[in-house]
Amino acid sequence: MELREGEYYVPFSVFDNPDVGFRQTYEAALNKISDQATKERLLYGNWDFVEANDMAIYNRFDGAKHLIAGLKEGVYDPTKPLITVWDFNVAPQMSVLAAQIDYDNKKVYVLEEILGKPQDKENNTPALSRRVQQKFYREKHIGGVDVTGDPSGLQRSTTTEDGINNYTVILDTFGKGILRPKLKLMRKQPPQVTRCEFVNELFTGYNGWAIEIDLKCRKLTEDLIYQLKNEDGTKCKQKVTDPKTGVKYEKYGHLSDCLDYLLCYYLRDSWYKFKSGDNSGSIIATTPAVYDGFNY
Repeated sequence: MELREGEYYVPFSVFDNPDVGFRQTYEAALNKISDQATKERLLYGNWDFVEANDMAIYNRFDGAKHLIAGLKEGVYDPTKPLITVWDFNVAPQMSVLAAQIDYDNKKVYVLEEILGKPQDKENNTPALSRRVQQKFYREKHIGGVDVTGDPSGLQRSTTTEDGINNYTVILDTFGKGILRPKLKLMRKQPPQVTRCEFVNELFTGYNGWAIEIDLKCRKLTEDLIYQLKNEDGTKCKQKVTDPKTGVKYEKYGHLSDCLDYLLCYYLRDSWYKFKSGDNSGSIIATTPAVYDGFNY
């Protein structure tokens, strides 16, 4: 396609087309396609879509089932608690997942991923905290914010000043206004092999739970598709070299780590049950202890 001077081609979803009739005709035609991967690519522009990757550590993840177009627009409630899950590895970027949980209907909604990129000088805790704070202000979030993630963020890795760590920086930044942050952390990282097995079981409905991920969470989706596993069942976090900076970094795994922390902490009845060896998938009630985390 040749463009005239001053023109620029911007790819977009069919849903952005202002012609309602065209959108309906296009979607109706694609609904006749039996191959789900082809339909996803043509309808949503989701070129990374795959049904499943048997070699991946999250081999129960299924794009047709777990990726939802427009999820945030459909379910996000600014009056209810929002969970932010942090990973503090700064190469190639810092990673945050934002999620809400519907305990009544046993639904986990992963609403968006927020990346602190080095080119924006946001791959550090103070800068990314400010960006996330301002984002929540713009969205008029009033339901309170939980702060969770990698327990190693409690180490004094942000500054050498006593009593200061990644989480104190986030809480201090969020705490100057209506967000009312609360820190919710596990004492230590859950065992990697067991937690990955747990997440896989959740992808297939363990204990009655369902996980839905907004289609725009592309880096998380890449993790779930391409993160391979070692022979011992751990994540194979091979390093690659950035051709521009020469910096070596783990290409996959950080956003999926965030997902692990989210599910192990906030679905902890199911997590404890799974760890104890009861993998029957029978449904039990969530204890009030989880709800206590959402009293704002």
